[in-house]
Order: sequence, then structure tokens, then C-alpha cells
Amino acid sequence: MELSVIILSYNVQHYVWQCIDSVLAGVEGLKAEVILVDNASSDETLVSITQDFPQVTLIANEENIGFSRAYNQAVKQAKGTYLCILNPDTVVGESLFKTLLKPSMTHRQMGAIGTQFIDGRGCFLPECKRVVPTPLGSLRKLLGFAGQKDLYYHDSMAPDEAGPVSILAGAFLFLKRLDYLGIDGFDEHYFMFGEDIDFSYKLLLNAKQNYYLGTEKIIHYKGESTQKNRQYLSRFYGAMVHFYKTHFSNSRFKVFLVSLLAQGLILWRGLWPKNQSTHTPSIEAVFWVSERVDLSDHLAHWLGQKVQSLNLGSFKRQTPAGLKNTPPKNALLVFDRASLTYEAIIELMSLGASHGQRFRIWHSQKQLLIGSDSSDTHGEALILG
Repeated sequence: MELSVIILSYNVQHYVWQCIDSVLAGVEGLKAEVILVDNASSDETLVSITQDFPQVTLIANEENIGFSRAYNQAVKQAKGTYLCILNPDTVVGESLFKTLLKPSMTHRQMGAIGTQFIDGRGCFLPECKRVVPTPLGSLRKLLGFAGQKDLYYHDSMAPDEAGPVSILAGAFLFLKRLDYLGIDGFDEHYFMFGEDIDFSYKLLLNAKQNYYLGTEKIIHYKGESTQKNRQYLSRFYGAMVHFYKTHFSNSRFKVFLVSLLAQGLILWRGLWPKNQSTHTPSIEAVFWVSERVDLSDHLAHWLGQKVQSLNLGSFKRQTPAGLKNTPPKNALLVFDRASLTYEAIIELMSLGASHGQRFRIWHSQKQLLIGSDSSDTHGEALILG
């Protein structure tokens, strides 16, 4: 077995369905397995995946055991030489896994490999490449002094570049299973935040080099399985403190300051939550991006306005960058998954980010319309049938 792709879900039925659909397209032709760990979702995730993707191995937990324990649990069953740790609100392209399995990407000192992340509006997400967050660096970030380069994110490397980085995001991690086991996997003290920082750092301590491959993109919608309440804040800042106590015990005073400040922020943001702006400009035009002219009646009714078909013509699905004339600003693009590869959709979203466009993906076999207009809030997943 070459590859085990492990996905964790919790109440994200439609997003994990799309994620698995993209993964199965990506592992076609490979000796691979897909494992879904569900942390006691109360929605119809298990029914949906069992019906539509019987080839997926399901692990159904009776309670939410958190990120770290669930992934460690699945890795014990995994048979692949390589692992891909994947969040459920992601979409991968068809050629990604084949690229990562090339000999040039799998040399002995390679630790984990990460890719470029874009959100539901096609915008780059800087957390996909980070530096080791020292206590002093985190104090500056918590206090708002985030302008300095390479303070928290690896800003000195451009999004489309590739090269060594210290810290990768847990939404996508590709590495050898033996290297995962060699650092005892994820530290199970972390419930759902900070485990990727700790994991990446342990690989560095184990003489491995983590690598950012900015030439490859995935969608990471973000926020689909996270409610930003007081419990979220406590776990987020608590994970940061645990990381420093584990790895920077010689900087006790700085760790104490981080801990003190984190507790203050939990109290402050719990009493005065940060307002998330939900205003988005009105949609000026709607484009149906497909090789098919006709829309589903359900989709046409939901869109509720005149829809223009984007004529793909001789557009090659494998080279979406060839489509240069993008629709106008504030347009909504509805991608027909039956006509477009995931790779094409990801690239078109990236190209449209600078135009302020919004995107949805239409899955005709499920009558599912899915997308997100902000990486800070829940997206939209609608069954229109």
C-alpha cells in the first residue's frame, strides 16, 4: 500500500463528502486507502459516506475524542507507506498525491510536506507556512505587533515558492508513516489546536526537514467544524502555553508571561467577543461554469437571477490557467463538478481572488451546492433537490 489518506470529521457532512470525492479522484491509479474517523457527529455523515463511498474505511467514535487522539487512532490501522493527514473542509486536486509520491519528494531527510492553502474565495492563507513561534514572538503577536516579517508566518517565502519551512498546518500533512510513528504521532494533550505546531517541531528535533510546496494548491474553507466561543479560546491559548512548557522550559519567565497574557485574552474575548464582519458586496453577475449549457431546475430557481454561461470552448480541463478572461468583479461563479476537474476549480478560484469573485461548486449527483465567502465564518452547503 503506497498511501493512506486519513480524514477527521465532526458535523461537516457535506464538506467531508466533497473532500472525500476529491481525494478519491486524486488516488485513482494509486495503491491507496482512505480512512474517515468520525468524532460522534450528530448529522448524517456516516450514512452519507457509507452510501456514496463504500470503499472508504470508517471509524465511528462514540464521543468527540479530539484531533490528536483521532488521527493517532487511525494511523494505527493505516497500511500505507505514506500518510496524508487531511481536514474535512479541504479539496485536493487530481494530481497532488502523484506529485508528492515522486522520488524527488520522498528523500530520507524529508519530514512533512505541506501545500499552499486558499480559502473559499481563492485567497491565500498564510498559516500554511510558519516559523517556530517562540515565546517572545508569540507575545509580540498577541500584543498586536504582527508587522515584523517571519514573526509567526513564514512571510519571506512567497506563496507560490517552494522550500524548507519549520511549521506546517495540520489541515494537510504528507509524510512517511514511519516518521509519524517515530515521533509518537500527535501529542494527545492537544484537543484541536497547536498539535500541528508541536508535530512539526518534533519532526525538526528528529533531524527531519519540513517542506512547503507552494506550487501545489488545495482549498481549505476553514471554520466549518469550529465554533469560536469561550471553549475555543481556552483550547487555542491553552495549546500555545502547553507547547512552550513542553519545548521552552528554559524560558520560564517568558512562558509565564505568555500564560498570563493568554488567560487575560480568554477572559477579555469571552466578555467582549471580536466582531466578525459579515457584510459582502452584492452579486453583480452569476456565471455557470460548465461544458453543459442547461442548469438543473433546482439550481436555476435558487440562483433567482439571469445566469450567464461561461463558454469554455476549447478550454483544456488540465490547464485552467489558459482561461485568461475572468468574469467581472463581484461575480458569483458556479462551477459544475461534472464538467471540471477539482484541479481546474482550484486554479480558477485562485485566479479569481483578485477580482473579488465568489465561488460555489455544484455536485449534480447530490444536488449539492457548496462554498464559503469567508474563512472566519461558516460556509454554505445546500441540498437543492
